[in-house]
Amino acid sequence: MGADKPNGIVNYCRRPPQRPFLKRIQYAIWNPEERTFLGRTGKRWGVIGLIYLVMYICIIIFFSICMCGLLSAMDERIPYYTLSESIIGDNPGMGHRPIILENGALIWYDANNMTQINRYVENIDEFLAPYENKSLLANKGENQRDCRDSKPPRNEVCSFDIKQLGPCSRENYYGYRNRTPCIIIKLNRIFDWNPKLIDDPENLPPDMPTDLKNHINSTTLPKERRNIWVSCKGERPADVDALGPLKYWPYPGLSEIYFPYDNTPGYLSPLVAVQLLNPTLHQIINIRCRAWAHNIKFTESLKDRLGSTHFEIMID
Repeated sequence: MGADKPNGIVNYCRRPPQRPFLKRIQYAIWNPEERTFLGRTGKRWGVIGLIYLVMYICIIIFFSICMCGLLSAMDERIPYYTLSESIIGDNPGMGHRPIILENGALIWYDANNMTQINRYVENIDEFLAPYENKSLLANKGENQRDCRDSKPPRNEVCSFDIKQLGPCSRENYYGYRNRTPCIIIKLNRIFDWNPKLIDDPENLPPDMPTDLKNHINSTTLPKERRNIWVSCKGERPADVDALGPLKYWPYPGLSEIYFPYDNTPGYLSPLVAVQLLNPTLHQIINIRCRAWAHNIKFTESLKDRLGSTHFEIMID
C-alpha cells in the first residue's frame, strides 16, 4: 500500500501491491514500510492531537466564562421571574396529606384494618417529619423562632408546632382509627407572594361559609383576624349531607406571619388540620377545601381548581 519512491520521488499512481485479506487489515492498522498507524505517521497524529487539544481548551475556557457570567447574574434565593411573570403565577394552590399516589386523591380504608390505617398514618408522619425533627432541614432549623404574632426579621423564619393540631396526632392515629380522620391542609409556596387578608368582619364575602363567618365575628382582637382563612365542604348536595360537622385545628386559618415566602432556609409552611367528626360510612364523600384572601382566585370548576384542593374519602 505504500507509495513507490524511485529516486526519492513519490509515485502515487502505481497499483498497490496485492496482499491477502488479513494482511491488508494488518497493513491498514500498522504499515511497517511507511511506519504509519491507521494511515497516519506519528508526526501527523501529533499535529492532529495538538489541534484538538487547543480547540477543546478554548471551548472549556469559553464555556467557563459564560457560566461565570450567568451565575454572577443569578441569586440563589431570588428567582429571576417571580409572581405573574413566572410559570407558577401569582395565585397559590393548595395541597393536602395524606395522599397515596396509587390511589390519587382517594382516601379509602377499613377502620378495623390497622394495615390500611398505618399506610395513611405513615404518609402523614413522613410529611410532618421536618416539623418534628429540625435536623432534617437544610440548616437544621437554626434560624427558626417562635414568632407568636409578629413577623420574624430577615433571615429568620417562624416555627410551627404541630402540637397545635390537637387530636390530629400520631398518638391518636390522626383520628383514622376512631373514624374521625384528619386531613392536613397547606398552601403552596409562591416566592414573594403577600396575601391581601379578609380581616374586616363588616365586609366578608357573601359566599363565605356561615361557620367561618361566625368564627371571624367571634374574634376580639384585630391580630386574630390576620389570617388566610380555610374552609372545606362537600362538593355536591349528597356530599354535604354525608360529610357531617368539621373541626379545624388549631383554627381555620393560616397566620400572615408565615408570609411572604422568600426561600429562607428552614422555612416550613403553616398547616391546618381538618377533622371529620361524624362522616357517613360506606360512602365516597367528595370534599373540597379552599383558601380565602382577596388575591386568591377561586373557581368552582372541577378541572382548574384554582385556590383549592380536592380529595375523596370512604370509611368502611
